[in-house]
Amino acid sequence: MKQDLVRILRDIFTSAGYDVADSYKHDIVAERDGSKTFIKFSSNPDIVEIKNFANQVTEGQGLYAVTGSIDSKLTRDAENIGLRVWDRDDMALQIGKAVLADIEGSASELDLFGKPVPKAVSKTDAAAQEAIHAIFGGGNSGTSGAAEPSSFASTISERKYTPYLAPQAPPQAVPEAVQQVPLQAAPQVPMQPEPQIFAPAGEQDVTPEVVQPPGGINLNIRAAPVRVTQEHAISVAKPHIYTYKDSILKLVPFWRYDYSLSTEYRYKSKIVDISGAASGCLNALNGADEHLVIDDVHDSIVIPDVVYEVKHPITSEEEAKKQLIESIVDEHTKDLRFDNTQGEAIISEHKRFKPALEDIKLDIGLVYVPVWEIKGPRGSIEINAYNAEVLQNPVDDDAEFV
Repeated sequence: MKQDLVRILRDIFTSAGYDVADSYKHDIVAERDGSKTFIKFSSNPDIVEIKNFANQVTEGQGLYAVTGSIDSKLTRDAENIGLRVWDRDDMALQIGKAVLADIEGSASELDLFGKPVPKAVSKTDAAAQEAIHAIFGGGNSGTSGAAEPSSFASTISERKYTPYLAPQAPPQAVPEAVQQVPLQAAPQVPMQPEPQIFAPAGEQDVTPEVVQPPGGINLNIRAAPVRVTQEHAISVAKPHIYTYKDSILKLVPFWRYDYSLSTEYRYKSKIVDISGAASGCLNALNGADEHLVIDDVHDSIVIPDVVYEVKHPITSEEEAKKQLIESIVDEHTKDLRFDNTQGEAIISEHKRFKPALEDIKLDIGLVYVPVWEIKGPRGSIEINAYNAEVLQNPVDDDAEFV
């Protein structure tokens, strides 16, 4: 549901003239006329989550889109710290306005936000403002209001600076009001671990080597291209892991196959047709048959300069062929019952028809598929870096799915 809602809101903001981009910190960022709006989705937010989001919005404005209902007190708390909140009804209203504007051809003139949400001024903020007035002038310490710009500018212009370090004056006491101002911690940025890059597997067992090529990394392996950026993968994974911690790009070996068969069996007056064709990918690490559609394969690929690992195939080509043949034969085997009438008696016969090995045409080749593993505090999720699909099964034993 969330991905559908993200897609709908992206379309609405785009049609209204906003530049829309994915964000791993938030969900999406919409920008128009130099003003940014950071948008985060949640189904059941609490005050801690809302405050964390507010602290991360250091420019522009923040929009909290809640897919369910939200308590009115929580809405007021969010608005008091400068956040705009859309609940389920608000989003339905905005979507309806956008549809009507699109019909009327005035979508580019659509104002999705109106006036900015005023941030409530706390007693601590007021005390800090009074202290600034006392230091720089422009008003009494007991009178609210901003200092005159001309007074502040003239104070700055009268300062003279020397090219050497002047002797420091004795420290002066800081007004008590200033001491009451709490310092807000800067938003935490997830740290990337030191890159551990492994060379692709060759014919022999080679110990992985840690290297760090500059810029894009060119790998001489037959693989599907990386079409999904790291930031996009993190955005797709966020509903599953909630908090992003780390990521790695894995090049996973698959036995990509295509097969077809067509044969007929004649039994008495009956003709039994057995035919079929399919394509897929057999995981060369765990033997799982995945219905991955890979239409674009190259003899070498360029991947982004991130932490990555090339996995070594465990299942050999002969083992993969044997497993696929057994699966194809089992899938296309037919158990049929034939009823014949002799006098007043009905005689039933059961016959099994299965394709012979020579009836099956199988093409197989090793292809590496890029996979983003996005890690959270309690597990990870894997995103196909070729088509942004969320993988339902782990591609190896190292991943611990949430």
